[in-house]
Amino acid sequence: MARNKHPEETVEKILSVSRRLFAERGYEHTTIADIVAATGMSKGAFYHHFKSKEDVYDRITDQYYESKDWMRDATKFPGRNALEKMRGLFGFLLSDPAKLDLDKMSVSIKLNPRLVLLALESTVRDAAPVVEVLIREGNADGSLHVAQPRETAEAFMLLMNMWVGVFIGDRADFTAKIAFLKSMTDSLGLPILNQELIDVAMRYYDDIMACLPAPSL
Repeated sequence: MARNKHPEETVEKILSVSRRLFAERGYEHTTIADIVAATGMSKGAFYHHFKSKEDVYDRITDQYYESKDWMRDATKFPGRNALEKMRGLFGFLLSDPAKLDLDKMSVSIKLNPRLVLLALESTVRDAAPVVEVLIREGNADGSLHVAQPRETAEAFMLLMNMWVGVFIGDRADFTAKIAFLKSMTDSLGLPILNQELIDVAMRYYDDIMACLPAPSL
């Protein structure tokens, strides 16, 4: 049948529309019916390619990170040393429009226990090893002095992705969390949060919150 001639185009259309709706409305406030209506497809076409809304979210997240070469080898990120590479990497992640859209979706996943668990697992399995590679490079080139690279990478990324990212809070709360992270990472020999990166983080917060509904009391 004609609708099956180019399944990859159908999948990409569903992902593109879902990405936009999740960013605009939040994951929890977007239904499969919304996605189907916005794509102009039938529910049957949706379920032919995706098992659930969670499956769509997973694919969108995977698609973003799979497109980045530095996810496979973080040492290739530009910078004179590992500390510069790490600051550049996080500066990029906090300002990249596609990543901002992804994070706007992520703020609402705290209402979905399964997605919170998946985010925790992904942080330890996928994100922390990228940071660990750079920490070990930094220890070797002298720009970092971290006694426990793996544990530091995991703790830092869990706090960044979940404590700061998902449970984002108000601006004062976000500022306090960033200050705590700076104090913690500095004491661990990982002085990543300089003033320039903190300023980027605050702009990130403003960009995220500008597109979210006011929190309910």
